[in-house]
Amino acid sequence: MNKPTKFLLAGLLAVVPVIGQAACTRADLTGTWRLYTVFNSPGRCTLIMPSSGNTMSASSYCYLPGVTSSTPLKGSITIDSACHVAGSINAGGLPRTVDAWVSKGKDSISGIAWNPSNAYVGNAFSGVKQ
Repeated sequence: MNKPTKFLLAGLLAVVPVIGQAACTRADLTGTWRLYTVFNSPGRCTLIMPSSGNTMSASSYCYLPGVTSSTPLKGSITIDSACHVAGSINAGGLPRTVDAWVSKGKDSISGIAWNPSNAYVGNAFSGVKQ
């Protein structure tokens, strides 16, 4: 392989991963997300992100069957350009640190959440944007 071909190939390999990635912005979090998880019991949460800021709307809540009809969901989350979501949430006094990823289509999310004072207590979750 001659030098120009090697440089062209190296350049293409450097660009290909970037082309395949969907860059995310804060606007991609805006809206209503339906999350399914287990916070010590199965739960279905509605996370509402306003158009600005990192704090979820006070209207966010979780429904935890057998516990209560509606538990406030509070917290703050961020998203970076690689679509990585991080932050902290609290549902009914159960704090969780969040590590998740938004899908390439920016319409679903999946990740893990754990108790910040006991990393052995945690859960996986998934969700869809409405």
